[in-house]
Amino acid sequence: MKIQSTAVGLLKSSLLRPFKTALRTVTELEEITVRLTADNGMYGWGSVVPTGAITGDTEERIRSDLGTLLNELEQIDVVDVWKWQSSVPSASHVCPSALCAVDVALHDLAARMSQQPLWKWLGGIYSIRMTSNMTISVDTPEKMAEWAREAVEAGFKSLKVKVGLDAELDKKRVRAIRDAIGSRIALRLDANQGWTEKEALQLIPWFVNHCAPIDFIEQPVKAWDLGAMVAITQDCPVPIVADESAMTFAQAQTVLEHGAASALSVKLIKAGGVNEARRILDLAFEWRVPCLMSCMFEVGAGLQAAAHLASMHPSVHWVDLDPAQFLTTLPYHSSIEFNGPRIEVGDGPGLDIDLNSTL
Repeated sequence: MKIQSTAVGLLKSSLLRPFKTALRTVTELEEITVRLTADNGMYGWGSVVPTGAITGDTEERIRSDLGTLLNELEQIDVVDVWKWQSSVPSASHVCPSALCAVDVALHDLAARMSQQPLWKWLGGIYSIRMTSNMTISVDTPEKMAEWAREAVEAGFKSLKVKVGLDAELDKKRVRAIRDAIGSRIALRLDANQGWTEKEALQLIPWFVNHCAPIDFIEQPVKAWDLGAMVAITQDCPVPIVADESAMTFAQAQTVLEHGAASALSVKLIKAGGVNEARRILDLAFEWRVPCLMSCMFEVGAGLQAAAHLASMHPSVHWVDLDPAQFLTTLPYHSSIEFNGPRIEVGDGPGLDIDLNSTL
């Protein structure tokens, strides 16, 4: 496969309301898009949202690294999409976000050229109809309870609740949500590294006893504090999901070897694309560890690729692919249907996505 030309654009979307976590607040979505055009005229799309607060990858760094990657990519023949990075000298030192955008675009292009949807090109026999949770941004207990009630009325059966800004206030936040929605809806608590080990060990039993059912607790403490993650995992009656502690394949392997989590969160941007995300899912399968297929706060090609991968991989136990719910409508054509909590990938070639309006 010879890449004849490349292009970089910008996808902008207004949000229905701000998206807040313990690490950042997003008021408008801006996503860098990448188009790769092969010498036969077919093209593939990738995209990535800068998440400096989480990955350290700023927009300036991503654009600079993309310029280097794309220039080198046009100089080679891509013989194997799974091993393209070994043929590009800069791939070993550019940021994961830039790698992700290019990797997703190459996968989209390869699947389009084979006239198969990405999930089938990846080896899937069939794609499952997935059910995503809805994320409740961190805010006052009253606002979070209101948003939770609206999500349940829209059909969501599980809510991912952002916590971690204030341990005592977190109790009031989660309790307000539970009081607002009743006991039939599962909660998934994501602290985004916001608690100390002591706080986590005190808070988690309280949540389990007073706010059940709880599906899991995600990244309760700092990503680097594997000792705390081990202690919390051993003591916790519900799964502990490693997110920022297991961004790459190597980190995921270390987490599993140390018993620092009982489940993994997998994101394409963290991993560096479809290839590495699938390696993490395969690793989890070997360890018999369930995975949460998640994403950054993004709605472009990266979200689409995550949905395709989630729909065909047996390690995916939970799905957190809800950013489209924060928009009035997706700002592009796609064959994937995001119908409230239900996600169904289509049978169009590749990602079957059109982002030409972003160039």
